[in-house]
Amino acid sequence: MMSKNGKKSAFTLAEVLITLVIIGIISAITIPTLLQTTQKKEFVSGLRKAQSVLAQALYRITVDNGYP
Repeated sequence: MMSKNGKKSAFTLAEVLITLVIIGIISAITIPTLLQTTQKKEFVSGLRKAQSVLAQALYRITVDNGYP
């Protein structure tokens, strides 16, 4: 971008650093929440898988041996 006097204008070092600090603060606030949500979903998925395995085992026992 050209300024009125013909020189190219650019961001100062202070402006860039302030922007990076703001981005860092926002990411520090949001990343733990995202990780917690991901861990919760993994836990629920593991529970569902375990329930499915147990249901299949019960079904297999019923098929092989009759009603328990």
